[in-house]
Amino acid sequence: MNLYEKKIVKNVKITAFSLRVLSVVHEARMCHGLRHKDYQLYRQYCSRRIRRIRKRFDFRQGDKKFKKKDMHADAIKDEKLLELPLLLSERCWAYAMQLKEESMQDPRKKYALRNKLRKAATHSVSFEQIVEGCHRCDARTQLEVQGYSAWLQGTVLFELAEWTQQWDAPVAFFTKAIAVYSKLSEAVNEEEASIISGLLSELEVQMRYCRHHLGDQAATISLLAMTNNTALGEKLNVLVSLAREKQASTLSEVTWKNRTMAVKHEKVRMFLIAEGESSSGGGKSRGGQDRVDQYDRLLMECKDAIALVRDDLNTDPSFKSRQQTSSGAVSSGHFLYTYLCYLRLSLTLQRNLAMTSNYTAIISGAMQPPKGSKMPREQDVVRLYDLCIQSLTETRLLSGLEDDLELKQENDAKVTFFKAMRCFHVGESYAKQEKWAEALVLYDRTAERITEAKAIPELQESDRASLASASDKLISLTCTAKAEVLLSLSSTPQQVTPTHLAKKPLSERLDEYVEDQCLLNHTNPRVLTMPPAASPVPCKPLFFDLALNHIGFPSLDHKLPVKGAEAASPASAGEANKPDQPGGLSGLVKGLWGWGSKK
Repeated sequence: MNLYEKKIVKNVKITAFSLRVLSVVHEARMCHGLRHKDYQLYRQYCSRRIRRIRKRFDFRQGDKKFKKKDMHADAIKDEKLLELPLLLSERCWAYAMQLKEESMQDPRKKYALRNKLRKAATHSVSFEQIVEGCHRCDARTQLEVQGYSAWLQGTVLFELAEWTQQWDAPVAFFTKAIAVYSKLSEAVNEEEASIISGLLSELEVQMRYCRHHLGDQAATISLLAMTNNTALGEKLNVLVSLAREKQASTLSEVTWKNRTMAVKHEKVRMFLIAEGESSSGGGKSRGGQDRVDQYDRLLMECKDAIALVRDDLNTDPSFKSRQQTSSGAVSSGHFLYTYLCYLRLSLTLQRNLAMTSNYTAIISGAMQPPKGSKMPREQDVVRLYDLCIQSLTETRLLSGLEDDLELKQENDAKVTFFKAMRCFHVGESYAKQEKWAEALVLYDRTAERITEAKAIPELQESDRASLASASDKLISLTCTAKAEVLLSLSSTPQQVTPTHLAKKPLSERLDEYVEDQCLLNHTNPRVLTMPPAASPVPCKPLFFDLALNHIGFPSLDHKLPVKGAEAASPASAGEANKPDQPGGLSGLVKGLWGWGSKK
């Protein structure tokens, strides 16, 4: 190279290649199928994208006959070519995840799954080597590629560990990926930092799962507390089930209200363990709809447990008789049934309270309603408080708890609290309908109930805080209701009814418009004069044809000819040939309609 050529090389500005691996991968996955867990759609996108890149940069592997063309660092002439090894890794990984889902119906696809996982790891290693060998790639690209390669290799080994049982292999790669992405999160914008944060949380969960298989008890305990985490998929559910089965094998009896009861059925043991985990804090850490869903699952398990215990008690003759009475001895098995019913009512109460907090947050605007669900109303909150009061009422009627004074006092305090909150939300519902007079009365009643509830010493501190918050809101709401009532009264002028029209009914003054308050009275409106005044009415003329039947006609027998004279008289010869004619009006009527004629 001569001096002139050296000067040209020095004057050429070499641009650095940059590839935001994490952003490119996240955007491609969310836009092409993985938002809905469609791995086949994402794999097809990767194949199309690879074909376009090869065609654009003339990096095709033969026209008619396949000729493999390997990627290397010197072949990278454009930063877009860096996407090619990345997409090759993504395509193999997506194909492996697709085969993983299909292997649930066809177990033979597990062999292809392992091969695709190993091929994805090979492509990620090759991608890292290409970027390290290419000196034109900037430092951030090299760092992101190292983190991506470590994450993908660790993920592949994590999936293969189900068959190899080498749970220590992915830990090293996960540790490297966590270190790289933790360092990278300090130098990116807010959007990329949120993506890295989500990836780091998944990596930590996977590492704890690996350590759980390696015998770390602390990792096992932390995993059991992550019942709502989806990073492990079904693996976490299997882990929780195995842990509960192990605990259930040692649980043979339960103690409640100073009574120890034997637990025979495994399903009952599993439910008691799950309920104990929920009450110890597993369910309290959740929020929103997740907590309601957890209570629904526990209620289904509780229903099955109650059915098993009830089937055993049906053979006990004292069970049904004791259920119908409110006094008497309760056997150990019957008291276990009472305990399960108590847990069912308690879980129902907690579920309704969780739904109440969700509804009030949505109504106040602090939380958005779930997609596809309708907006809750104040009437829904009132209904939930009614169900809470009903649950507490049913708790008092359980067999063996009728004489429990402490439970009765706690329930009475809770009922008073729920009635106060229910009255408050009923007033809110009337205020939403602009019925301010009714709302004002209910607000006054709410203040009385709040005062009554605060005077109960057994009331919990959390309930006292809720009452204090409702009392603070009640002051402004009462002022608003009073103002609205006064405004409505002042905006409707009162028209005085004239004295001469005050006693006239509406039917007598239809041509005069006067606002008569008596017409608004539904019990005795003044519309007509009742009873109406009597007036003469002409009678209908009477004429009946049957009156002729009662008329007496004179006898005409003396004018009829004698029979002997008829035969002798020639004048009557023609008349003798005539038929006998009936006489009178009755004969005419009979002949007219055929009545009385001889056939």
